[in-house]
Amino acid sequence: MQLLPESVLVLTALVLLGAAVAVEAQSGKPICNRVAIVIAACGVVLAGLALCYVPVDVDSGKSLIVIDPLAHIFKAVVLGLGLLAVLLPPARGEIPQPGEFYALMLFALTGLLLTTGTNHLLFLFVALELASLSLYLLVGFSRTARAAEASLKYFLFGGVSAAFLLFGLSFLYGFAHSATLAGVADALGAGPPSALAVTGLVMVVVGLGFKLAAAPFHYWAPDVYQGAPATSVALVAAASKVVGMVVLVRVLMLGFHAASVSGSAAWGGMVAGWSPWLAVLAAVSMVLGNVLAMAQTSVRRLLAYSAVANTGYLLVAMSANGPSAAGAALFYVIVYGLATLGALAVTAAVERDRGNDSPAAFAGLIHRSPWQAVAMLVFLTSLAGIPPLAGFVGKFALFSAAMAESTKGGTPGLTWLVGLAAIMSAISLYYYLSVLKQAFVRDTPDGGNAAAGPTMSPAHFLAVALPAMALVVLGLFPALLLDPITAALVASLGLR
Repeated sequence: MQLLPESVLVLTALVLLGAAVAVEAQSGKPICNRVAIVIAACGVVLAGLALCYVPVDVDSGKSLIVIDPLAHIFKAVVLGLGLLAVLLPPARGEIPQPGEFYALMLFALTGLLLTTGTNHLLFLFVALELASLSLYLLVGFSRTARAAEASLKYFLFGGVSAAFLLFGLSFLYGFAHSATLAGVADALGAGPPSALAVTGLVMVVVGLGFKLAAAPFHYWAPDVYQGAPATSVALVAAASKVVGMVVLVRVLMLGFHAASVSGSAAWGGMVAGWSPWLAVLAAVSMVLGNVLAMAQTSVRRLLAYSAVANTGYLLVAMSANGPSAAGAALFYVIVYGLATLGALAVTAAVERDRGNDSPAAFAGLIHRSPWQAVAMLVFLTSLAGIPPLAGFVGKFALFSAAMAESTKGGTPGLTWLVGLAAIMSAISLYYYLSVLKQAFVRDTPDGGNAAAGPTMSPAHFLAVALPAMALVVLGLFPALLLDPITAALVASLGLR
């Protein structure tokens, strides 16, 4: 029962592959894009329904497969984001074999689901690699020169990060003589951390930094965001980032929560540990991501550097080393995933209509397609943190929780880091509003002809409309998601 959703995804992928082979053998042509999308989407929906029947087990933390409340919530989140990515169709002729493409998407989702539900070191690596190997292929599936370059860079950086991750996990096993995060925590509680444990943690953080696109491990992101099919990018930018954050929370909050190894990044009271190093990564990611985003002439690359900056905001909360801050980070990464996926969906439509994804291609979008312009307004203002959207609530919860957790000892805490994050968030308004200015203020090149707007299939429409509505609802009622995440974090990892 614990593997029921993953089993449904694998079976759907096999059915899709069989149907693709049968259609091509009979007609000599690949399976239709729409048919492949329908089969894949049905498989994801069935996996979500199957998840409802999987019992939650709080005491399964030492098992290979974990279905604690945290895993249950984020399996549902990953399936939801995966469904939206599947509904975002590729451009005409972009994917030569749709059956194989969507089967790989389902395999990637399977790996991501398995990753969210384990505290076992080796199983964690295997599940991540199942997802990663599928994503490497998805990025280069269109077989264009730009996609091939993006796939190669993604694979090379991913191979190096996988080596770091595996070596780090092996060092943790050597230190703890246990293959679970709970065993690592017990070993750290029995005595001071050894050089083996510290080295292992550093290497694991490096490996996870690649998954999250944290600077300086982000060099693959701009090329992947620009060169890969929009469907693949949506899965990488949303679902993969959410899973990377869940893994980081599990590793730090369950395995390395002890004060002897976490340290403190508080101003005037810094203590050696992973917290100061995460604070440095957060600062570098925020500054580098926001500064480089301002110089981009491609909206896809702009969103890639936005991803780097938003990883910095997430690491601000993790640097505080507290359950409320970690819960806020998990809430915000979901909000970020929805906003970025929706922005990519609108960008893909504009790119197909205008032939490029420059900000100038959005000129007059409010005249050509008013509802897409309004949706883009929701996505970008949410990323910028403007009320009353979910992005504002997420950033407020993120920064306030980081301040509250870090000032418990009477020091200024992470005021320096939260202040930098607030400044960088204000700077991000420039490049988000530069796109919106084109969409709402500039005249369309064809003189305002509304009929010339980007056209969308019903699936593409859902991939834009559903995230926009979710961001509005979560902005008005954040407790619908934030409270269950915090409660699941406390129940699953035993934090108070």
